[in-house]
Amino acid sequence: MKFYLLSDDPDSVVGMRLAGIKGQLLQKDENALDEIEKISRNEDVGIILITPGVAKRLGSSLTELKKKNLPLITEIPDSDPQNNSSDNVTDYIRNAVGVKL
Repeated sequence: MKFYLLSDDPDSVVGMRLAGIKGQLLQKDENALDEIEKISRNEDVGIILITPGVAKRLGSSLTELKKKNLPLITEIPDSDPQNNSSDNVTDYIRNAVGVKL
């Protein structure tokens, strides 16, 4: 099972690439929903990481995408501190997994 990153932040894409996670930088005119559907067809990808900018683009369809079994879609912070609602790692875990630590 592999990770894949969809981001509108170039720093996030570079950082994840250094960690061994492939990713894609979405341009302003690209449709994030279409890209997630393309990536979801790849059976090797089990977790799609998205940054806050991509989550905003997806809007209400993000909730429906998260209800599907695979791949798991979770939001991670990007390099812009204004986009990040929390710096607490346990908040990210609780939101992604649903378990309070």
